[in-house]
Amino acid sequence: MYWRINCAEHLLLLLEPDAEGGGPRRLGRQRSVTYSEGRVGSATRPAAATATGKHDGAGSTEADVRITRWSCAPSGHLLAGISAQGVYLWQTRPFMLLSKLEYDANDELGQMVDVIWQTSDKDHEDDDDGTDANRDYGTLFVLLSSGYIYEIAVYRRSAAVLEYRFATQHYWAHGAGEEGGLRRAGLAQRRTYRLAPGSGPAVCAAAGGAQGALVATRTHVIRLAWSGVVEASTSVRAIHGSPLAQVRQIVGLGAAGEAYLFSDGTVHVVRADAAQRVATGERRIACMAYSARSGVLALGADSGDVLLLIVADADADDSDAGLQPVAEAAEGGERAGDAVTALAWTADGAAVACAYASGHVVVRSALGYVLNTSRVRQAASTLALCWGAGGTRLFVLGDVAATALAFARAAVGTGVCEGTAARVCVFADDKVLVHDGAFTTSDGGSADAAAGMQWQAVQVPAEYVAGAWPLRFVAVSGDGRHVAVAGRRGVAVGGVRSGKWRLLRTREQEDGVRVRGGLLWLGEHVIAACGSHVVVFAGAAGGGGALDGDAAQRVDVGARVVAMSAHDALLLAVCADGRVRQLGVFGSGGAVDLGVRGVVGLGGARLQLGRLRSVQWVPSAQFARAPALLVHEGTRLRVVDGSGGRVVSACAELTVTSGVHFGNMHSTVWWFDGRQLHAALVSLEDFMDGSALRGGGRARRLAVRPSFYPVAIAAALGMAVGVDQDWALDDTAAVGLAQLPVRAKLYLPSVLARMLSDSSGEHDALLYAACFEHLAFFPHAMEILLHEAVESADGSHGLLRRVVAMLGNFAAFPEIVVHCARKTEAASWPALFACVGGPERFFRRCLADGRLQTATQCLIILHTLAPQSAATERH
Repeated sequence: MYWRINCAEHLLLLLEPDAEGGGPRRLGRQRSVTYSEGRVGSATRPAAATATGKHDGAGSTEADVRITRWSCAPSGHLLAGISAQGVYLWQTRPFMLLSKLEYDANDELGQMVDVIWQTSDKDHEDDDDGTDANRDYGTLFVLLSSGYIYEIAVYRRSAAVLEYRFATQHYWAHGAGEEGGLRRAGLAQRRTYRLAPGSGPAVCAAAGGAQGALVATRTHVIRLAWSGVVEASTSVRAIHGSPLAQVRQIVGLGAAGEAYLFSDGTVHVVRADAAQRVATGERRIACMAYSARSGVLALGADSGDVLLLIVADADADDSDAGLQPVAEAAEGGERAGDAVTALAWTADGAAVACAYASGHVVVRSALGYVLNTSRVRQAASTLALCWGAGGTRLFVLGDVAATALAFARAAVGTGVCEGTAARVCVFADDKVLVHDGAFTTSDGGSADAAAGMQWQAVQVPAEYVAGAWPLRFVAVSGDGRHVAVAGRRGVAVGGVRSGKWRLLRTREQEDGVRVRGGLLWLGEHVIAACGSHVVVFAGAAGGGGALDGDAAQRVDVGARVVAMSAHDALLLAVCADGRVRQLGVFGSGGAVDLGVRGVVGLGGARLQLGRLRSVQWVPSAQFARAPALLVHEGTRLRVVDGSGGRVVSACAELTVTSGVHFGNMHSTVWWFDGRQLHAALVSLEDFMDGSALRGGGRARRLAVRPSFYPVAIAAALGMAVGVDQDWALDDTAAVGLAQLPVRAKLYLPSVLARMLSDSSGEHDALLYAACFEHLAFFPHAMEILLHEAVESADGSHGLLRRVVAMLGNFAAFPEIVVHCARKTEAASWPALFACVGGPERFFRRCLADGRLQTATQCLIILHTLAPQSAATERH
């Protein structure tokens, strides 16, 4: 759910700070730089790191120094790179060199071969907001070929020494997220560790979460605590079986173990001291990447193929251990045969970027759908990919140059609420774009093409972006007139048409509202999850002036909220203690009352909070007595109730519940598996007895295949809507918003065909279809339904007869039949008109009803099927 916008930004990796301590020059769009007072002096530069390390002051750089390895900080704000004898630190926004450490060549120590960031089990992007002046940015561990490891602190300098401004499409704004100036970072070596002699030259390293790091030598894999203590050692031969194989890359899989890529192109997974080779056919794997959020392992091959495998979580209560292949994408055209050189997952695990030797960068969804393709200048030199903070910039990193690609994200990926799930909405660094073209209806209810199939761009105020970047949550109100955004701190509400925004009154109020567990609309109220509190901004959509944080209602739910969803007056809050709280929301006008009503019983089922994407209710009138939840974890969708959990689908990227009542249908649950859009139709009977999506439920299932990535369900129009972008943006394109075409897929014919697949659904189908008769495209949708019934007709023509019988109840029936016949082969006409009652009778009916144009179009059919009768009637 990531799409390209704007043109590429080319960056030069100058490995030397400028004379004022600033960063490298940037090619392409210029940026003005203004230095603060007191920039000259020792206060702006750190002391020498160690006796062996050179400080990061100005000096000369060898012409042949090139970056050999990259590592991105968990928050996405910083990048670390190493050369043979140097460590370099960049900031991603703006892209600039902050600090470096260079070492004299030493044969005993060897060269630097890998660099990693110390990680933990916490979600850094959510927990580290960058405002704690006493907290360092992190710790780097640099591996040398001789087996030495440098522990290097990335510390904060005492003051903000640089202010900058960055250009946007419409205005100049202060630096995103750096209100009051840019805080600088420095590098300082703390300690040096050494692996046990006899392990052979060191090859690579990987972070293993809170447990520590994994270091591979030619003969052993060593597990180290972050304190440097050796905890375990395993021979490479015990993993691979061949004494000649060498580890090339290690990827931690959390509780599922580790994946090892070897020099022969094979991948082996070690779990519970047992090694298993991953089946990749004859492909030689060149690189791999794992997303703990989605639980998917991506493998890039020399042939250009990308394999995606779901990694079962060992902590899940109903999962089997192992890897499940879900996608195998073979590239064609220009990229055929080009090796995959780098892979990188977004922080939310919704997409993976794949770099090719040809210079192409392809972004795929978690289950393999190709979202878009770009091409960068440095083709064969791409060493790594990195998503910046917020997921709106992708850095394509080479040895001497880099490219930054700007992206827009789907708002539905940050949380599902009524307005966001019904409208196409994406957001970038400093703007929110809402597309209304496919959803606007005229007074008569027909689709209004004159409304303009275009994006409504809402610029987020510069003062909010400066202090709260990156944006983390975006929600659209139910009527589509307002949007709410939340960044590192505070909340802002804006009008889609007016472009006017309401911010919190003071900086102190913004500091008191740090949204981490979700943001949604409920009527005219904005609800935000801030730690263990649920905060309600009543009447946020109405009136003017600033939002008042002091007047907002706060409810303590007793544990940190990690996800929320709203259904009518019921709010569900999933908390870090694994429990789901129910909150009742009651109000009138601009006032609202929020209170905890109880805890939802899960029957012993455990939620995978690390992979949790959304929690919605299973439509049921028995929810208060026997609640059931629709839980989306990673790529798995399941129903959890008092009796445990049952998997609905093992492959799901997006889940939306459409609660609009049509005829005998109460609601529809939709999910996209990367190829098809699946739906479970919940009837009123299923809703009343609470059996929807359960083992004994009668919910009908269907699947449609859209030619785009769906991000919204326009239930009132019977269509799924999404974005279709699969092309390369030329470097010479004008600066501005790239084309993001919006596409729609009518699912109404598929739903009716599923209902009419057996005789028990005829009445339901008629009631359902009658709800859409007022739409201008209703006859066209019914033509599609009739055409599919004709094409799939068997000897009994049961489905075709039921479709014709249902269509006979609508005024446009004759036109539907004739238009369908004219678009169908003549060999299918006898079956069609046998169900209609014969061509002669149908012709006379058109004449009797005064449908002369339809009768005229029917003449060729009449001449073909009954030439003698037609000739008699003419005389």
